[in-house]
Amino acid sequence: MSFIRLSVQKILYQLLILVLFYTLFRGLFYAFNLSEIQAVDKGQLWSVIKGGLRFDLAAIMYLNALWILLTLVFPLDIKQKALRHFISFTFWFPNTIAFLLEISDWVYFNFNRKRATIEIFDLIFSKGDFLNLLPNYLQKFWFVPIIAVLAIALLIWSHKWLNRRFTARWRIFVQLNFRNNRTDRFVLRPLCILLLAGIAVILIRGGFQLQPIANRTAVLYTSPAQSPLVLNTPFSIISSLESGRLEDVHFMEDAQADQLIQPIKQYHQDPGWAKKNVVVIVWESFSKRYTKEGGSIGVTPFFDSLSAKGHLFTNAYANALRSNEGVPAIFSGFPAMMEGPAINSIYANTVVDALPALLKAEGYTTAFFHGGTNGTMGFDVYAKRAGFDHYFGRTEYANEKDFDGTWGIWDKPFLDFALQKISTFKQPFFTGIFTLTSHVPFHVPKGFKPTAPGFDRDIEISMNYTDWALSQFFKQAVAQEWYHNTVFVITADHTNPYVDNPFQGEGLGRYQVPILIIDPGNAALNEKDSTLVQQLDIIPSVLDYLKYPKPFFALGNSAWDSLANRFFITYLSGNYNMIRNGYHIKTKGFDMAEIYRYPQDSADTQNIYVQEKNALPVKETESYFKALIQILHKGMINDRLSLHTYPAKSGTQ
Repeated sequence: MSFIRLSVQKILYQLLILVLFYTLFRGLFYAFNLSEIQAVDKGQLWSVIKGGLRFDLAAIMYLNALWILLTLVFPLDIKQKALRHFISFTFWFPNTIAFLLEISDWVYFNFNRKRATIEIFDLIFSKGDFLNLLPNYLQKFWFVPIIAVLAIALLIWSHKWLNRRFTARWRIFVQLNFRNNRTDRFVLRPLCILLLAGIAVILIRGGFQLQPIANRTAVLYTSPAQSPLVLNTPFSIISSLESGRLEDVHFMEDAQADQLIQPIKQYHQDPGWAKKNVVVIVWESFSKRYTKEGGSIGVTPFFDSLSAKGHLFTNAYANALRSNEGVPAIFSGFPAMMEGPAINSIYANTVVDALPALLKAEGYTTAFFHGGTNGTMGFDVYAKRAGFDHYFGRTEYANEKDFDGTWGIWDKPFLDFALQKISTFKQPFFTGIFTLTSHVPFHVPKGFKPTAPGFDRDIEISMNYTDWALSQFFKQAVAQEWYHNTVFVITADHTNPYVDNPFQGEGLGRYQVPILIIDPGNAALNEKDSTLVQQLDIIPSVLDYLKYPKPFFALGNSAWDSLANRFFITYLSGNYNMIRNGYHIKTKGFDMAEIYRYPQDSADTQNIYVQEKNALPVKETESYFKALIQILHKGMINDRLSLHTYPAKSGTQ
């Protein structure tokens, strides 16, 4: 039994060292992201530590199961050098990868606003992006690779130290003729393996509960905003491998869900509708904060002047925090409601009534413009799936002198290129243009000077550059014969994390974006509108404005439909935010957890869950939320998110 005990002791010591590393990493993660996570009060500290240990042990057992098995099966003084190195490899290789992912997430979290999940590998292996971005990140966060190298070196040193220590003890046992007989080898050792396997399964599951722990389980230990502190990045990535499938929820009868949401829309019936051109401009990371309406002066002067000539929605929200979720929300009505972008998931081929596809069927020429490297975030594939006839990216631009060194082509020359191409299209046309310069690392072309004084932050300067680029685009567009027969929509894919107040960085403000609709041929379209709208409402709003005469499927509603349910919904790390009926609801999973009055308490300062959880408007909002989730989940699982596939086509409004 002494030999088995040595193997078990070695495993326990090594696991203890890993737990200490993970605990240290949690503290450093907290220090790096204190402004985003907020301070943890003393009352929650023990809960965070306890929950963190649960997730740490799960990740450690996931990553080290093979090494543990091999350590139990083979003696500690293995004579075969290749086998000895292989067993060590099964330890240090997965743990080195885990350390790299964990440590890099200390800074990536500030951009992603959640622990990294499986889609991080899309970024790493996307064509061109990772290698282009890496030099800038290494320059800005030079200390991160140093910490990673030191941590990995210390891990490998500790592993070698334990190997030497326990191999020496094993040899002493052999010299002292301790028993290692057939009973030890064929009875006790297999029993020990089975026992540890059972313990490993329990730790990986996070306990004896019916469902294994997942990323969303972290909210059981603290608030949703602080749940990333409970998690660790290796677990988050491993868990997201399994959470790539949506749960087939059933909160109510499908007919009841359909009656609440009414996803089949038809606003007009006159077949003689005027087929105006449509140009949707998606401005990278364009937070409301950088506009005059959001409190900034001079950062986006052209957009501010343009807003006075169009219909500006001042209470508008993005349904996502990342580009490959925001773009589909705008063009396909595909909200970010799962771990990772839906367009890169197993549900990517779900048929939806995307705006370009609907207009293409009516004879529109459709094209998508993005100056990024072709293949970036899968936008080229997505564009084709959404119904865009043409895709124009960095390859089609074909002039590398305008490459920004990181993401793609500078906005100004690429917008010029887009305008030239658009002017060759047969009318009517529908085009999507996605800018890119106002993105980390916020570089601008050499020689560019801000168009107004009073700001010097890189993000503000890059926003100002894109604003100027848009002014030049419109200056040229006005001279085109198609201009006065075109509807323009300007919005953002998502907001930017680099803001200077908590509301914009952590509260509802981090979802606030401008939505502006301009029709040069309609001078009456000229007002500020405080109606609650979201990216999901862009498709029905545009179709309503165009007087599109056919039914279509949409989870959002037209901004001009006074009878529609006005709501906003978003998802982050297993939890949801919904605004409806004068309340802001935060959930833990599918269950309400926090309630705030909206818009009176937009900063979420007073949780009134206890007082209001049974109030009729709150219960109605809860039912609406669950109906929406049910329709979305069932629709994605069963491919029923379009007019021709949705099972209840009678619920038109």
